[in-house]
Amino acid sequence: MIPPARVRARRLACAKVDEPEEEADIPEATQLLIPTFVALCLGALVGLERQVAQDEREGDKDFPGVRTFAFTALVGALAVLLTEQLGPWIGIALFLAFSTFLVLRYYYDAAERHDPGYTTEIASLCTFAVGALAQSGSLLVATVVTIVMVALLRSKNALHRAGELLEPADMEVLIRFLVITGIVLPLLPDQPIDPFFEVLRPRDVWRMVVLISAVSFAGYVLMRMRPQRASYVITGVLGGLVSSTATAIAYARAAAKISHARPYEALVVVAASTAFLRVAIELAVVNRELLLWVAGPLGIMLSTGLVLAYLFHRPDVESQETPSYENPLNLRVALTFALLYAAVLLTVAGAREVFADAGLFALSALAAIPGADAPTLSLARLSADGALPAPVAARGVILVVSATTFAKVGILLAVSRGPFVRRVAVTLTAISAVGVGLFVWMG
Repeated sequence: MIPPARVRARRLACAKVDEPEEEADIPEATQLLIPTFVALCLGALVGLERQVAQDEREGDKDFPGVRTFAFTALVGALAVLLTEQLGPWIGIALFLAFSTFLVLRYYYDAAERHDPGYTTEIASLCTFAVGALAQSGSLLVATVVTIVMVALLRSKNALHRAGELLEPADMEVLIRFLVITGIVLPLLPDQPIDPFFEVLRPRDVWRMVVLISAVSFAGYVLMRMRPQRASYVITGVLGGLVSSTATAIAYARAAAKISHARPYEALVVVAASTAFLRVAIELAVVNRELLLWVAGPLGIMLSTGLVLAYLFHRPDVESQETPSYENPLNLRVALTFALLYAAVLLTVAGAREVFADAGLFALSALAAIPGADAPTLSLARLSADGALPAPVAARGVILVVSATTFAKVGILLAVSRGPFVRRVAVTLTAISAVGVGLFVWMG
């Protein structure tokens, strides 16, 4: 017979051996439960948004709330856990059961209401997937997806208004441009095709077309959002994002037909100044290093234009007329810019090869007469490829924006006459002179 003291000693030894195993189970359980808890919180966040939407609609539709969406995410998390423990079929069965429930709920809503919608049902399905994603360990991805879901659910009215901003013809142009870009861009070669300077890459050319079209189209859409009577500052900024040259021409023609053209003066000056911001956006996408070189001078020119617009062209009434702009995604416009960009890229590279920096600056200034986009992007691309030092490219960009600002004076004189043109011409010349001074200073 074993003495009781020895039995107690054995029990104590076994307990000491088992303690590490129990302690080892605790971290493992915590590791499993943390993703589950995160899934519950993410589901509850979506449910909270739906509950607030329910209160806003005053009971017009019975949205599931916090608890329902939390359980939805929990079911997704459990599907992953059971799949790991029992095999994939149990997870598939849970998904099918949940999908069947959503279909039955939708048919119930359709029977009770003429226009039930199915956004909430789709959100529920996404919440199930978010729960499964969180439980699988992708917590950051699940969180970001949930935030995007909530943002989309809350922006219903804003998205509907945005859809009303575009005419059917604009939508057709947008779809056609995206289809052409999606098909053409992958097929274009990304290797230089010019035998002399090796700077012309067809895929790069179309990327620049997409960039310029995107910036212009954003301004084009935002212009539709402004109220009937909008501030001249907002109108000028949006016009500068679409096309400062087109804005100058449109409002110069409009000013020739009215006696009180002071608001149009401010619009043209603000639009011309916003062109510097547009150049900064382009450089931020194409060559951020070059943007650091020119950010200060561009900021000085932008500030100069805005200050002069405030001091000498501040109107006492708001603008009432919106000029008509051509959709910047128009294929003819895109192809024209592609040809212009390719020509400027080749000629700028050739001018520097033959005439050194002086030839590059002269040709860039000439190329800036129709607009700053093509020569700016050409300089940025040459600098990014190492074919042009960043300080030289930076001086070229400043000269380009100065030249295109001064070129608007000639465009205004060709379109209109009178005090409007004289006052705007003086301001634009002053802004251009500041740019030239910065160009000399940077040398």
